[in-house]
Amino acid sequence: MASSWLLTAALLLSATPDVDWTGFRNGGASIAAQSQLPVTWSAASGIAWQKELPGYGQSTPVTWRGVVYIAAVEGPKKEKGLLVALDARTGAERWRVGVDCSSGLPSNYMAARAAPTPVVDSRGVYGFFEGGDIVAATHGGELLWRRSLVKEYGEFDNHHGLGSSPAQSDDAVFLHIQHRGPSYLLCLDKQTGKTRWKVERKSTMSWSTPIVAQVGGKRLVIVSAGGEADAYDVASGERIWTLGEMAGNATPSPLFDGQRLFLGAALSDFETASNVAQSNVCLVWEKDRFQVAWRASRAMCDYASPVVCGQFVYYVNRIGVVYCLDRDSGRELFTQRLPGPCWATPIVQGERVYFFGKGGEATVIRASAKWDQLSQNSLWDPENPPKPESYVEAPGGHSHGPPGDVNGKGASSGKGSAGGPGGPGGMAAMILANDKNKDGKVDAAELPESMKRLLKAGDANQDGALDAAEIAKLGEDFRKRREGMQQQSRDPILYGVAAAGDAFFVRTGTRLYCLRDSASPAAGGGR
Repeated sequence: MASSWLLTAALLLSATPDVDWTGFRNGGASIAAQSQLPVTWSAASGIAWQKELPGYGQSTPVTWRGVVYIAAVEGPKKEKGLLVALDARTGAERWRVGVDCSSGLPSNYMAARAAPTPVVDSRGVYGFFEGGDIVAATHGGELLWRRSLVKEYGEFDNHHGLGSSPAQSDDAVFLHIQHRGPSYLLCLDKQTGKTRWKVERKSTMSWSTPIVAQVGGKRLVIVSAGGEADAYDVASGERIWTLGEMAGNATPSPLFDGQRLFLGAALSDFETASNVAQSNVCLVWEKDRFQVAWRASRAMCDYASPVVCGQFVYYVNRIGVVYCLDRDSGRELFTQRLPGPCWATPIVQGERVYFFGKGGEATVIRASAKWDQLSQNSLWDPENPPKPESYVEAPGGHSHGPPGDVNGKGASSGKGSAGGPGGPGGMAAMILANDKNKDGKVDAAELPESMKRLLKAGDANQDGALDAAEIAKLGEDFRKRREGMQQQSRDPILYGVAAAGDAFFVRTGTRLYCLRDSASPAAGGGR
């Protein structure tokens, strides 16, 4: 196996490299260096090929030397994790590696399905699955090593599963596990998979992805999650900087543009818009630490993280409103409503910004102090969207009761269920599950860290506890916000995009599209 790996690496390093997309947001900035990417396409033209994928995946494709890699899970309880290699020119499958996952939950819209994006380098590809397994494979499809984090450190206990993707340096992979159980940031050696260091994180739910950045002569791993942002030394894991009192930073990931650090935040349940906007913040490195340069007044993120294009920084909120701010001052220049929400982070290429909408639409603009739209595209007919050909959503797990409540009736059936706050048990049952002294109220001491914001939002009489009426109102408010979620979470959903060479590779739950300027009409494309 070792000799095979060395041969594969030598051949790849001797090849003429394409411009590749090597991880989630291409390492953190979501910038495509190439200039020949398409600007216009439609369901009838511009699609070089499309391919139905095995299983289901919410991660972004990654590319290396003419190969596209995707991650997916198979089975009614996501029993198997897959890494699949496809030819970038034709879409033909080259190989796939499957591993039995250490734990599983029903494969449906209520929980992550292969949400972490792999990372790739000259050695191979590294995939991480919500079942707790990280695997490394060569570019020829041989398994290098694997580890089960849930067997070593305990199962993940997070509503909607795992979403954080690996980050990488030249010789290490970094994994951010932040949930209701023991949480940590982990550094693994790429060649062996062995732990280099592991640092504790506070227990609170998060799905954001770390970045690795060269800042002021220091190589740092930067994490924004759980109400704070932290920077760790890559070599030792020592925490050298932190910023607290943030709101809504559970999902958007940090962005470093070489001079400034941009932290995103989203309006989550029971947060205030003003607190969240203030947590969309720009920092600069001064005197061995980041200092706040400005805070947004209205702009905020959702699933998509911020991007910078020239003098401008762009945020997209949960309903698809784009906020454009001056990069240096934070002054809001304009807002513009997109056709729909964006679950994928925009891609920047030269002076263009590509916004890929959840429903297959894509808006391309020229970076400017005013909205300057170049094109509006759609990947499929919204009246007749392509449905999964083989994937069947598993029943069960459609509740949001207390942790472990898979049937929504308030009865725990095991740690780490797909349950959470929205079914028959609902948010009210979830809060009441923390009533340790059974007095019908829940106070700050009884609430876990991840739920303390509920006290601030729901304590109408300001007595420091949530009583039955206040809990019921929180539950009803949450239920109303979640109406229609099930239907809105059905495929096709555009989850992620990679840019490499002259093409975009666009991922839905079950399908991969290749977009090129020179493509023939889709009717003649591969399937």
